[in-house]
Amino acid sequence: MRIQNLAVTATLVPVLMLAGCGEDKSADVAASSPGAHKAIKPSLTEAVANGTLPGADAPPSDDPVINAYYNYRVAFDAMMRSGGRSTEQLAPVMTPAMFTAISQQAKYYRTKRLHNTGLTKVLWAKRVLHAKGVLVRACYDTKQARTVDSKGRSVLPANTPTRWLDQMRIEQIQGRWVVDGGSTTPQAC
Repeated sequence: MRIQNLAVTATLVPVLMLAGCGEDKSADVAASSPGAHKAIKPSLTEAVANGTLPGADAPPSDDPVINAYYNYRVAFDAMMRSGGRSTEQLAPVMTPAMFTAISQQAKYYRTKRLHNTGLTKVLWAKRVLHAKGVLVRACYDTKQARTVDSKGRSVLPANTPTRWLDQMRIEQIQGRWVVDGGSTTPQAC
């Protein structure tokens, strides 16, 4: 029972840490941003990871805010699959405060010798303007991204949710959009 509680805690660490990350400095940028729209890229993380993304230099969406979210998911998946050893891809896609929080999760994965197998799959993502700035609401599925220990045994209870709703703040820093934190909740989306 202790290992299950530990595994659930390890999975939810980013949820708890991200809620307070960053400052809402993007409200002025949000006012000048185009209206919210929905982008559906269900296999983007798979395509990027497998190197099969058509037109590798072409962005996955015409919305740079949505692209910032997808870049974050791809970088985060890479960190989880590496067992917390690969973190250099995280810094360009998130604010420094969020990078610090995610680095703590990476350290936890390294210490406990955990890693993910497979990839998360973003089912949909859309940009919304909010009083706190620009948000991306996205639904992703973790059915294929199991968290396992060094012996390949699953460390999550069988009833762990696989559908999650992200609500991430996106901020513009030095001309590029990056993730600044937010919240993640289990939800059938």
